[in-house]
Amino acid sequence: MTARIVVVEGLSDDVGRELAQQANLCLDWRSPSRNVNFDTRPLWQQTGPPSPEVADLLDLAAAVYLADLAVLRGRNERFVRDLELHVPVRRLDLWRSLADDLVRLVWHLTGDNLSLHLWPRPPGERPPKVAGPSNPPGRDCVCLLSGGLDSLAGAVMLLRTGRRPFFVSHRSGNPTVLRTQKQVVTALRRLQPDLSHIFVVLAPRVAASALPFPPPDQREPSRRSRSLLFMTLGVAAAAALGVTEVYLPENGVLTVALPLTPSRIGGLSTRSTHPTVINLFNHICRTAGLNTYVLNPFVYRTKTELIADLLRPVLRPEEILGTVSCWMTGRRHRQCGGCIPCLLRRVSLLAAGLPDEAYEIDLLARPEEFRGTDAFSNLVDFLSYVAQLNARSEAELILHSPALLDLQAEGVSLPDVVAMLKRFAAEVTQVVRSRFPAAVRLLENLSSGETF
Repeated sequence: MTARIVVVEGLSDDVGRELAQQANLCLDWRSPSRNVNFDTRPLWQQTGPPSPEVADLLDLAAAVYLADLAVLRGRNERFVRDLELHVPVRRLDLWRSLADDLVRLVWHLTGDNLSLHLWPRPPGERPPKVAGPSNPPGRDCVCLLSGGLDSLAGAVMLLRTGRRPFFVSHRSGNPTVLRTQKQVVTALRRLQPDLSHIFVVLAPRVAASALPFPPPDQREPSRRSRSLLFMTLGVAAAAALGVTEVYLPENGVLTVALPLTPSRIGGLSTRSTHPTVINLFNHICRTAGLNTYVLNPFVYRTKTELIADLLRPVLRPEEILGTVSCWMTGRRHRQCGGCIPCLLRRVSLLAAGLPDEAYEIDLLARPEEFRGTDAFSNLVDFLSYVAQLNARSEAELILHSPALLDLQAEGVSLPDVVAMLKRFAAEVTQVVRSRFPAAVRLLENLSSGETF
């Protein structure tokens, strides 16, 4: 069934009433009855108000992110959703010309079928009120800070090479993520005391006067469109500051986003920083007249290499371990230990020589206790992927993973990607063999062709 989501603020009264009557969800982040907190004032107080193109891009990214959050995925064949999204914009002709690209971008990110309907905003809209731009001096790029290991590595890389980034974070309603982001900023201030950093708030608002929004236990946890919002916040800052580079750091293993197994092909594999996604987003920005581009400097680096080469030389272990990687962050007492990001984080930290962390479940040490769970399936898929990377030559990897050819079409070097994946597999194998005997048996069984 198609979920119809309408951004009612900014629609003419007649269109807004008609669409609202047929909507599954109405979104509003400006009127007194708003059900979303979307506070971009910290950004405009630094840079001045946005151009119409930037304001539209922010509204579109926010609408996609909120629709993604509000509509639960089903299991198996119901995993892919049909979303109908109505959004008012200031530059109607421009965004209608880019609508197909936006739909394609959302499909690459989420795997969902999006139908995008654009409407004219009434003329004469007033720009947001700000105290006046302070224009932080000497900032030469924008870097996005999520609170994770990879974004911290990107920040450290820029600071150590003499750059002066303007840091931007998305602040959701998750207190664990917020606390982590603040700890990351504190660590970075030791490297650059006059560091410039802002939070942009986008989160559902619960109030008696607010339009309804699904409660937390009925929201979609995967949130794969978050990188679209993240990139848009970075581009908005860069465009206002007059700089061109926006850094979205992510390790090469997750960037390449090869399906761990054939069962994860399609929507079950996340592609948040895939070169296709970044290049398509950059194309949209260029067509909208924005002289900015998003780049990921870590396409050819493993997570272990980011920790060992960039973070360990300058940060304390507790500052590195203060980051979060878990998909369930804030919804569990600690990082879950059973999702793919937790597994990648754990083996990468150990391979880089850092202490082991406490996770909600000790999946690597006691995998058999979790047989039949999603966590066990994740571990089997993760180790199956490693076993295949160990066993196959470069030619065999390309033959069995045709998605690698998508990378080549985006200007990525296949030999360098394959070499990075081989190093990653060696890192995982070394950690598992030295630390987790039960997982060794599982890896050996998978390497011999056993299925689970």
